[in-house]
Amino acid sequence: MVLLHGTFSTVASNFASLVPALQATGRCVYGLDYGGRGTGPIAESAAAVRAFVDEVLAVTGTDQVDVVGYSQGGLVLRTALRQDGLAPKVATAVLIAPSFHGTTSPLIAALPAGACPACADQAAGSALLTELAAAGDLVGDVRYAVLSSKDDTIVTPIESQVPVGPADRVTSLVLQDQCPAERLDHVWLPADPGVVSWIVQALTNDGTPDPAALTCR
Repeated sequence: MVLLHGTFSTVASNFASLVPALQATGRCVYGLDYGGRGTGPIAESAAAVRAFVDEVLAVTGTDQVDVVGYSQGGLVLRTALRQDGLAPKVATAVLIAPSFHGTTSPLIAALPAGACPACADQAAGSALLTELAAAGDLVGDVRYAVLSSKDDTIVTPIESQVPVGPADRVTSLVLQDQCPAERLDHVWLPADPGVVSWIVQALTNDGTPDPAALTCR
C-alpha cells in the first residue's frame, strides 16, 4: 500500500487520519515525500515513485501494490504509469480529488513563475498533460476509484478529476451525491472520517466501493 501526497504537502500532512485506518485492516503502509513538498516537476516525482514502488515490492515480496493518491498524487501516479512503466505493478488506485487532467483554477496563475513547477504541470493544457492525453487515460489493468467534492475550488472542474474509461475499470463518486448536506472542500477531504471509510472500502473491494461506505456527518 503506497500513499501519494498533494502539492505543498507531505505524506504526514495529508494522510495522518488514513494511515491508522489502513493499518487497522492489516495493511503494510508506505509513503514517499517527493518533489520538495510536492512542488518539483511531476515527471521527476513520478520517476521517484516508480523507484520507491520497486523498493516496496522488494521488501514485501509481492508483485503489485495498491495506491492512494490525493490531489497532485493522482497526476504523479498517472505519469508514472504512462511514462515510467509502473502499470504492471499497480492493482488498484484510489484517487481523492486528483488533478488527473489538471485544473483550471486561477490559483495556478497567481503563483510566481518558476515557484512551483508541479503547479505549472497541473495547469490544464500544460505540456505534460498534453503529452499524457495523446496516449489516453488508462494504462495496463489498473482499476480506479475516484472521489470528488462539489466544494472543490482547487482541482476544477471536478469532472476533470475522473479518468475516462469503462465502468469495470473506473468507479467515481461525488461526495454530495451520497451526502447532499455535506460541505467539504479540497483541503479537508483526506482527513474526513467518511472519506477514510470509503477509501478503506474501495481498497477492500478492489476499486469498486459501495457508495454507502461514504458515511455522512
